[in-house]
Amino acid sequence: MDYAPGAMPASSLVANKAVWYRRPWLLVTVVVAVMIGVSVLSDLPHHITPAEDVSAQNASIDQINTDLAPCNYAVKEVYSFYQMQLKGQITAADRALLPKQLNDDQTACSFTSGSIYDLTNNFQALDTKAGKYIDDMHTVIVTWVTSDALAAIQAIMYLFQHPGDAAKLKVLHERTNALNSERLSALADWSRANSLLGGKLKHPKLAILPNVA
Repeated sequence: MDYAPGAMPASSLVANKAVWYRRPWLLVTVVVAVMIGVSVLSDLPHHITPAEDVSAQNASIDQINTDLAPCNYAVKEVYSFYQMQLKGQITAADRALLPKQLNDDQTACSFTSGSIYDLTNNFQALDTKAGKYIDDMHTVIVTWVTSDALAAIQAIMYLFQHPGDAAKLKVLHERTNALNSERLSALADWSRANSLLGGKLKHPKLAILPNVA
């Protein structure tokens, strides 16, 4: 018998028409198409408002300050210990505790520290004009911590054991100068970003260190 839609009961026509959109392959295709559309829309660039920029850069500075804090404290403490040593203010009881304290301070500025790992591997500033300066500041601070602060601590640790060693005194002098120079460089990057965002950025926290060499 020839197929004659007009001759079929109405209920059969409805059932026949419904079948095509109940097929699994079609449902999967529709779902995938919707997901792709949502993904494309979410990836489209959008205008960053000044308020969003300020909020994002302050969040980045908060992260830097949080990750930096243990090393920042440690390097200040080591320099303070060394100043006390030069002034003859280290007691026998203090000296017994020094090795552990100095080792802890060294660890705080090394890659074995979780904070330093986070600072060096889990940071990304929002990519705006201000964000580029914050990213530059972050790069300088990473050098401040992992290169010069760590080397200065190690030099002081050596000088506790070998007072007056000329080679280590030279290293300490050079590293202290580098630390203070990098601090100024980081602050210059921050100042440029802060100027772009109307003076609304939080301040990075980097220690000013005395030249004890």
